[in-house]
Amino acid sequence: MGVILLLIVYSPFLSLLPMFLVMYYYSRNPLGIYRDNWTNGLFFLFIWSVVVGYLNGQGIYISVSVVILGYMLVHIYLQNHYREAGQVEKLLQSVMLLSLGSAIIEFLELFQVISYAPAWWKYLLGAQVMIENEQYFRYGGTFFNANVAGTWYAVMLLISLYFFHMHQGYRKGLYFLAAATFVLALLITQSRGALIGLMIGLMLYAYFMGHKKKMMLLAFLLISGTALMLFFPEWFPRGNILYSSITDRQIIWENSFRMFLMKPVTGWGIMGIYLADNHIFSYLRVFHAHNILLTMATALGIAGLGVFVWMEWSLLQEFRLLSRNKCRLAPLLVGINGIIMGQGTVDFTIMSPQAGLLFIGAAALTGGLAHAYRRQVNLLPQRIQRLGAVRISGAHASHKYHKS
Repeated sequence: MGVILLLIVYSPFLSLLPMFLVMYYYSRNPLGIYRDNWTNGLFFLFIWSVVVGYLNGQGIYISVSVVILGYMLVHIYLQNHYREAGQVEKLLQSVMLLSLGSAIIEFLELFQVISYAPAWWKYLLGAQVMIENEQYFRYGGTFFNANVAGTWYAVMLLISLYFFHMHQGYRKGLYFLAAATFVLALLITQSRGALIGLMIGLMLYAYFMGHKKKMMLLAFLLISGTALMLFFPEWFPRGNILYSSITDRQIIWENSFRMFLMKPVTGWGIMGIYLADNHIFSYLRVFHAHNILLTMATALGIAGLGVFVWMEWSLLQEFRLLSRNKCRLAPLLVGINGIIMGQGTVDFTIMSPQAGLLFIGAAALTGGLAHAYRRQVNLLPQRIQRLGAVRISGAHASHKYHKS
């Protein structure tokens, strides 16, 4: 697992290998698969994306749908192997510690220890980050894209805060340093969407921790910070292009929505937005609609969007189950989902294998824990019944003994 996590954290290309490893694993070990709503939903999205790609004549681009199948198998694997809080915490701790190395690489980029000059190993590590529609570089560690890096570092920051609250003594100080490192790494990405997602994730984390006053304070800070950014953009990173960035997104949203209305049932396929004719996307050619729900609707139509919303709704029920059973990981897991979905209002970073695995992995860990709690609840009446039977048989035996 350590090697697999290393591949995921340190390379946007090698992060695909774990999916193929899991495919191989289940080709040799097909039994013991627990299917839940997310497993079924991901399988449907895989089949549907292949069908839609074929209908749209996307040819080789249909192969991108295999990534969804890989997500499904990773989801199954994590659910089957991580059903205890301690196991999940060790996994998250390993991801967080490995991610510190990615943050250090980003710092090296900032101080130009790693130069801008292209090199094969930089592409492999995802350290060669260039934004075509801007006049300067943005730093993204090992994630090839600053916004994807923002997603990752925001989630790692939340995980660091979780362990900070869980420990005492010198370990508490170490997790504080880790959290501070991820704060700096997040700020260096200059990802406004990631900051919005982080605030939403922190709000959900505080709410499920039972700190409603803190949640209200975070909500106030989010609204106030957004207002300040709109009125005083020069106070914020990349403030000089804030309004042009908003205009770009509005055009992308309008074009994507127009594409959705043209094919509302099937959509245009996973790569449909990028492959659209110039008369549809005459202003900008992009890979996605810069919004999770709009991207799903444009790519896979109402059917794909409906299944995705159903999957998120079922995940919310799992969060509630964990919260009712006082699972200590419930606030963290719902916060992770909140970060990704919050940033997803203005971006679609889960299109990257690294962010996609983070999203799918958090959902799988939630489902695994929920399945374990649900199984305990279902077994409880049987245990009570068995205990009652033992007591009754013991009473009969005692009665016979005294009678004799």
